[in-house]
Amino acid sequence: MIVAFKLPVQSYAGLAVPRAWGYKLINRVSVRYGGSSQYFWTGDQIFVENMREMTSPNTRDVLVQLGGAEMKKPSDFQGDAMYAYVPLNLPHSSPNGGLLKPNPLPSELLNQPIVITLELNAIDSIFLENVNVVGGAAAAPTALEDAWFQTRMVHAHDAGALMRPMGHGAGYSFPLKAFYQNQIDVPLQNTTTAQSITLTGFRAGDVRSIFFWIEDTAKTAAGNPFDFVLPRDVELLYNGLVYQRFKGTSSQIWDLMACETPSQFSNSILAVVAGGAGTVPVDAAFTSSAKVSSWINMPFSQIYEQLSASHLMVRGKMIENAVVNVNLALPATTTGNYVLHTVYSYNCLLFESAGSAEYVF
Repeated sequence: MIVAFKLPVQSYAGLAVPRAWGYKLINRVSVRYGGSSQYFWTGDQIFVENMREMTSPNTRDVLVQLGGAEMKKPSDFQGDAMYAYVPLNLPHSSPNGGLLKPNPLPSELLNQPIVITLELNAIDSIFLENVNVVGGAAAAPTALEDAWFQTRMVHAHDAGALMRPMGHGAGYSFPLKAFYQNQIDVPLQNTTTAQSITLTGFRAGDVRSIFFWIEDTAKTAAGNPFDFVLPRDVELLYNGLVYQRFKGTSSQIWDLMACETPSQFSNSILAVVAGGAGTVPVDAAFTSSAKVSSWINMPFSQIYEQLSASHLMVRGKMIENAVVNVNLALPATTTGNYVLHTVYSYNCLLFESAGSAEYVF
């Protein structure tokens, strides 16, 4: 399933939007499979999850571009650049088109609808403004011109090819690619000195991996929400036992050797051109520069590839009452605040029975 957005036609003098602005429009997404529990995920979380699941750096960067083009002068706001497309990363589905593509969810086993909700941020929150342009900045739009959901479904040739609903005491276990817990936000100290963070909020279950990205709120306020900060000397500890140690910024090379897509993407950073009131040319109100933004993956489980592992379950780590710590150092102090956003990935299946469904961890 994707959600698409289209900006309205109007004047955008003195306004700019960052790359992947479609994700910043999303506050949170939820899904309920029949009568199952309802869970929520943030737009930022879906952005990182989508990038993690792409099969190559090329497909990942195209995914980011399709999430909304960077636009920094009035002539940019036209044509196809006005659209943004966001695949909704749900427990049963993935944006990747490779061997890790999940099987279709057998919705014929449910006698209640699958309900997906999308909560949006205010549209003006995605814009960066330069009030010093000649003639003054235009007002940001107050509504989208268009927005829609679209789903790709698999249709059977006839009813005999479908699965049949099962009553109480019987059911079908649909293996989920993963269950991503809703992100947990942890404020960090504004220092380059090494610091330790205790991770909390684990649910009962088999944790396959932990991943996180670090936000500098000063960069977010400057219109660059995905300009992640890459920490140094990262360690993951379980009850004091070191499970991962990434000296320097070696988290990037270890992750590259574990998958086909590195934990980084090609970003573009916007900056407001300074000047006196009414002195900045409209077409030169903003500059942009290329930059690589990175996040950190910390696996608790063995690595495997899908082709030879169609019947292989890879276990993770049962956290239970254990203490999980992350040690890290930040590259520089900031005029804003650092926030660590972390997500826990679990082994999980969706058990469909008696016309309904529920997660089993």
